[in-house]
Amino acid sequence: MICSQATPEDLDQISFHCGHAGINDYFREKFLWDEDAVPYCFWADSDKTQLVGIAALSCSGIVIHSGSHFNLTPAIEIKIFALDETYQHQVFPNSGEDQGHWSDYCLYYLIQLIYTIVETQCGANHIVLYSVPEAVTFYQRHGFGSFVELMEMPSNRFIEGCIPMYLNL
Repeated sequence: MICSQATPEDLDQISFHCGHAGINDYFREKFLWDEDAVPYCFWADSDKTQLVGIAALSCSGIVIHSGSHFNLTPAIEIKIFALDETYQHQVFPNSGEDQGHWSDYCLYYLIQLIYTIVETQCGANHIVLYSVPEAVTFYQRHGFGSFVELMEMPSNRFIEGCIPMYLNL
């Protein structure tokens, strides 16, 4: 599997269907042109003919209230993370059931990429995301937690029906 920044050439003639209408629409209409995010693709092969999943990263923050003040701590937001239906709930090749699925490996690659960005280009204290309810346990398995009482996302980041989650870096 490889992870690379998405390009129009890579995605020419490539279809993607994750089972979520909003994300499928985002892929078709905005993925490559979203000025607020950098798009990435996960490929099953080095020829980039089998698209496993997509992700988009963005700068963000977490608002932390402290008495009458608040602090904005820097974060990298996983704006989009989704796998094509073909790869959902599928065990990664040459690994046992307990060693990981395609989704696990894609998220590992993405978190490693975020660490590289944070260490070399743009400091941040957290990774944040909005999880669909069905994926909360997946993210919890990978160390993400739900926002605690004094934490909130900036108001322009709310996505209806999704749960804000974070991971400390």
